[in-house]
Amino acid sequence: MTAERSNMGLNADSVLAERVRQQLTVFPEKFRELGEGGELRSLCRSTRTLSGPKVNQAREHFTEQYLIEPILHGLGYRNPISEDYVGTGPHFVRRPSTYRSLEINRPDYLLKNVSPQVDCILEAKAANEEQITGDKRRATADIEDYVDSDTFAKYLKTLEKRYLVAIGTDGLRWVLWAKDVRSRTTKRAIAEVDLSDAIESIAKRDSVIEGEPKQTTVEIRRFLANKFIPPFAARSIDEFVAAQFE
Repeated sequence: MTAERSNMGLNADSVLAERVRQQLTVFPEKFRELGEGGELRSLCRSTRTLSGPKVNQAREHFTEQYLIEPILHGLGYRNPISEDYVGTGPHFVRRPSTYRSLEINRPDYLLKNVSPQVDCILEAKAANEEQITGDKRRATADIEDYVDSDTFAKYLKTLEKRYLVAIGTDGLRWVLWAKDVRSRTTKRAIAEVDLSDAIESIAKRDSVIEGEPKQTTVEIRRFLANKFIPPFAARSIDEFVAAQFE
């Protein structure tokens, strides 16, 4: 890759990183609206699960609406009901019925039109139900079942797909697995990213919770561009996954 092309890629990742950073502000702002800054502080600083009564909504639905879906939008996956979706390009589908005949449990999201060679699903959990370390990894447990399913792999092979990509997230932490459906080779946790420090810094900067931010806006954007965008963005996820099997 030439230096010029490398710089172009870096600039594109930086633009997406800024879009994701802006979407990360939605979560803290909702806690401000609810007057529950203390609940957000607990999520960022402990492993305690989000309280449904405090956010007046089912925990998982709240996390999807105010954290996961805004992030997906920033990553380039459009909401089909949004004004900027024009009927083409990468977008997300909630509770897809696509795999109903193959799997008893269907994934929470299907990320469509990502790449001709990739089928991408996402399992969503309530905030703090997925940890990078320890045993609290509910999203990972769910995507493992899909990736390990030979029936699922055989089905995708008939569609001439090369890779099954499975993302597990509680909004704060994101993990990516992949499977080559031809060789049945699985790559486990090829990307793991924790956004909780970035969200806490944004919440502190916006005075949703007390204290001084650990990360500046520039540092958050750089972190996202380097660690989060390449494996998870719609524009690069297929290339990132393919590279893991070379």
